[in-house]
Amino acid sequence: METKQKLMDSAFRLFADKGTEFSLTEVASEVGIQKASIYAHFSSKEDLLYAVINREINQYFLEINEHCDDLKSMFVMIFDYYDKSLTKLYFWKRLLLFPPKAFAETLIAKIHCLSEERFQMVKDIIQANMDKGIIRCQDPESVAISYTAMTHGLLSSILIYQPEDVTVHFEEIWENFWRGICSNG
Repeated sequence: METKQKLMDSAFRLFADKGTEFSLTEVASEVGIQKASIYAHFSSKEDLLYAVINREINQYFLEINEHCDDLKSMFVMIFDYYDKSLTKLYFWKRLLLFPPKAFAETLIAKIHCLSEERFQMVKDIIQANMDKGIIRCQDPESVAISYTAMTHGLLSSILIYQPEDVTVHFEEIWENFWRGICSNG
């Protein structure tokens, strides 16, 4: 199982760096095995990549979705998730901008479905906070879109600028967003 994990970790890094242009020879070299040994764990490069992408989708969505019941904790968990590894951010940007066509109907569809579920979670949290009078009454979908745009914009900013230049402002950015939607400003 350790070799399988190492193969997946290597393919993860290589996909983040090169997209689908990485080779199984590179994976084997990184892991320190012969290329033929990969086939004891995966039937093909596509099988390996499928396993890697599926694992990452599950980790990202399920880890965050299961532990968030408010907007700020979700915001923090999203950035903590990527803070552990800039490679994760590169992986996701590559996956979303240049998805492997072979997985369009399976894994990419799964991402869209889980993204919609998360968006609905955000809307539900917003609506619950409106019902309690914490967030001022407004269109919950519009607020959810703003929340998502802020989050995705910050993730893109980490790629464009030095991560430490952006992350030091997360608390201020959150506070500005929160004051903008709160009923007591």
